Amino acid sequence: MNRAIAKRINLWRDAVSEPSEGRSGMQSVLRALDVLEAVARSQPAGISALARSLEIPKATVHRILRTLGGAGWVAPQGAPGEQRWVLTARALAVGASVMNQEDLRECARPVMVELGQKTDENIHLSVPDGDALVLIDKVASMRPVQTVAHVGERVPMVLTASGWAFLSRLPEAERAARVPDFVALANGAHLTRDEVLSELIGVAARGYDINPGRWRADVSAIGGAVRDRQGRPVASLSISMPGYRLTDELREPYGKLVVDATERISAGLARH
Repeated sequence: MNRAIAKRINLWRDAVSEPSEGRSGMQSVLRALDVLEAVARSQPAGISALARSLEIPKATVHRILRTLGGAGWVAPQGAPGEQRWVLTARALAVGASVMNQEDLRECARPVMVELGQKTDENIHLSVPDGDALVLIDKVASMRPVQTVAHVGERVPMVLTASGWAFLSRLPEAERAARVPDFVALANGAHLTRDEVLSELIGVAARGYDINPGRWRADVSAIGGAVRDRQGRPVASLSISMPGYRLTDELREPYGKLVVDATERISAGLARH
C-alpha cells in the first residue's frame, strides 16, 4: 500500500475519532475509511474479499464502494458480477500530496535556514488549503522581539504576503475566482477585487509581495511562491517581522532574497 495514502487515511481517522464516534454518521465515516484503506492495500479488490478482511457484511461494503465511487475515490474494473475495485487518480493524488510536502520540506529547509541567517527574522513555509495557507515549517528568529506563528496555523490567502505571492502565480481565471468582492484590511479599510487583482499583476512581475500589515496591523512580511515543474504554485515562503523593522531600505533587498530562495526551492522540487 502507498505509504503516503496510508498516512493521510490515518490522519483522517484521527481527525474524526472523537468521543462522539458512537454516532451513526461518524461510524459510517470510519467504516468508509477502512474500506478505502483495504482497497489501497489489496487492489484490485473484490467485495467478498473486502467483506471477509474487514468483517462487515458484503452489502455494506458494496454500498460504501458505490458511495466512494460516486465521489471519485475508487472505480470498478471488470464485467458486472466480477468487478474488482481500485483507487482512482484522485485518491492517488491525495497520497502524493503527503509525499510532496515531505519533498517540499526537505528541499526548503536548508534554504530557509540560510535565509534566516541572512535576515535574523522568522522564515515561514506554507501550503494552500482552500482559501487559506497552512504553516508547515518555520525557522525562528533569535531576536527578542519577533512575530508569533505556530506550525499548523492557518492564515487567509487574500491578506498575507505568502497568499498574494501564491495567488499571483495562478492562471488568471483561477486567481480571480479566489479573490472575494471586498477584502477587509486590519486597519479597517477595504480593497475591491479589481484592486487586488491589479496589485497581483505587479506581484507576479516582481516575484514577491510586500505586506505592510493587511492582516495584522503590526506585522509585515515579504513572500514569494514556490512552483512545480509546470510553473504552478505549490507553496509560499515568507520573511515575517514586526512592522517597524521592515524599513524602506530593506524591502527590495529582502524581496530579492525571497525570489532567490523560492527559485532554489522550486529547482530542488523539480529534481525530485
